[in-house]
Amino acid sequence: MSHDAARRALDILNQALERDPEAITALVNLRVPCNEKLARHATIQTYLLDDSPRLGPLGLINGVLGLGRGGLGAEGEVDPRTGRLLRIRRFVLTLPPGLDTEV
Repeated sequence: MSHDAARRALDILNQALERDPEAITALVNLRVPCNEKLARHATIQTYLLDDSPRLGPLGLINGVLGLGRGGLGAEGEVDPRTGRLLRIRRFVLTLPPGLDTEV
Protein backbone atom coordinates (compact mmCIF):
# COMPACT_ATOMS: atom_id res chain seq x y z
CA MET A 1 0.00 0.00 0.00
CA SER A 2 1.25 3.45 -0.83
CA HIS A 3 0.82 5.73 2.17
CA ASP A 4 0.78 8.76 -0.12
CA ALA A 5 -1.92 7.30 -2.36
CA ALA A 6 -4.12 6.27 0.58
CA ARG A 7 -3.68 9.65 2.26
CA ARG A 8 -4.50 11.47 -0.99
CA ALA A 9 -7.60 9.34 -1.60
CA LEU A 10 -8.77 9.96 1.98
CA ASP A 11 -8.28 13.72 1.58
CA ILE A 12 -10.15 13.84 -1.74
CA LEU A 13 -13.05 11.76 -0.42
CA ASN A 14 -13.44 14.09 2.56
CA GLN A 15 -13.21 17.17 0.32
CA ALA A 16 -15.93 15.75 -1.93
CA LEU A 17 -18.06 14.94 1.12
CA GLU A 18 -17.72 18.51 2.37
CA ARG A 19 -18.79 19.92 -1.00
CA ASP A 20 -21.83 17.68 -1.57
CA PRO A 21 -22.66 15.27 1.27
CA GLU A 22 -25.93 14.10 -0.31
CA ALA A 23 -24.33 13.08 -3.60
CA ILE A 24 -21.38 11.36 -1.93
CA THR A 25 -23.62 9.48 0.52
CA ALA A 26 -25.81 8.28 -2.37
CA LEU A 27 -22.74 7.17 -4.32
CA VAL A 28 -21.20 5.31 -1.39
CA ASN A 29 -24.50 3.49 -0.80
CA LEU A 30 -24.52 2.24 -4.40
CA ARG A 31 -24.03 -1.51 -4.77
CA VAL A 32 -24.08 -3.41 -8.04
CA PRO A 33 -24.17 -7.16 -8.66
CA CYS A 34 -20.85 -8.61 -9.82
CA ASN A 35 -19.67 -12.04 -10.92
CA GLU A 36 -17.71 -14.56 -8.84
CA LYS A 37 -14.47 -13.88 -10.71
CA LEU A 38 -14.53 -10.23 -9.61
CA ALA A 39 -15.67 -11.20 -6.10
CA ARG A 40 -12.56 -13.40 -5.73
CA HIS A 41 -10.14 -10.59 -6.68
CA ALA A 42 -7.27 -10.32 -4.18
CA THR A 43 -7.80 -6.67 -3.21
CA ILE A 44 -11.21 -5.56 -4.52
CA GLN A 45 -13.73 -5.75 -1.67
CA THR A 46 -17.17 -7.23 -2.35
CA TYR A 47 -19.85 -8.69 -0.10
CA LEU A 48 -22.77 -11.08 -0.41
CA LEU A 49 -26.36 -9.89 -0.45
CA ASP A 50 -29.00 -12.59 -0.92
CA ASP A 51 -26.26 -15.00 -2.10
CA SER A 52 -25.19 -12.55 -4.82
CA PRO A 53 -21.79 -10.80 -4.71
CA ARG A 54 -22.05 -6.99 -4.71
CA LEU A 55 -19.50 -4.26 -5.38
CA GLY A 56 -19.56 -0.68 -4.13
CA PRO A 57 -17.34 2.32 -4.87
CA LEU A 58 -15.24 2.05 -1.70
CA GLY A 59 -14.59 -1.64 -2.38
CA LEU A 60 -13.27 -0.76 -5.82
CA ILE A 61 -11.17 2.18 -4.54
CA ASN A 62 -9.67 -0.03 -1.83
CA GLY A 63 -8.83 -2.58 -4.50
CA VAL A 64 -7.11 0.02 -6.67
CA LEU A 65 -5.09 1.13 -3.66
CA GLY A 66 -4.25 -2.49 -2.82
CA LEU A 67 -5.69 -2.17 0.68
CA GLY A 68 -7.38 -5.59 0.79
CA ARG A 69 -9.06 -6.06 4.18
CA GLY A 70 -9.91 -2.81 5.90
CA GLY A 71 -8.99 0.30 4.00
CA LEU A 72 -10.99 3.42 3.30
CA GLY A 73 -14.38 3.46 4.98
CA ALA A 74 -17.17 5.84 5.90
CA GLU A 75 -18.28 6.84 9.40
CA GLY A 76 -21.78 8.14 9.89
CA GLU A 77 -25.38 7.40 10.73
CA VAL A 78 -26.62 4.01 9.53
CA ASP A 79 -30.22 2.94 8.99
CA PRO A 80 -30.52 -0.13 11.27
CA ARG A 81 -33.18 -1.67 9.01
CA THR A 82 -31.25 -1.49 5.75
CA GLY A 83 -27.61 -1.00 6.74
CA ARG A 84 -27.41 1.97 4.36
CA LEU A 85 -25.68 5.17 5.38
CA LEU A 86 -28.09 8.01 6.11
CA ARG A 87 -25.36 10.60 6.57
CA ILE A 88 -21.58 10.27 6.26
CA ARG A 89 -19.63 12.29 8.81
CA ARG A 90 -16.20 11.54 7.38
CA PHE A 91 -14.08 9.01 5.56
CA VAL A 92 -11.47 7.14 7.59
CA LEU A 93 -8.73 4.56 7.10
CA THR A 94 -9.33 1.28 8.89
CA LEU A 95 -6.82 -1.55 8.85
CA PRO A 96 -6.82 -4.90 10.65
CA PRO A 97 -4.65 -5.11 13.81
CA GLY A 98 -0.97 -5.62 13.08
CA LEU A 99 -0.91 -3.77 9.77
CA ASP A 100 0.83 -0.45 9.29
CA THR A 101 -1.64 2.30 10.20
CA GLU A 102 0.52 5.38 9.75
CA VAL A 103 -1.37 6.88 6.85
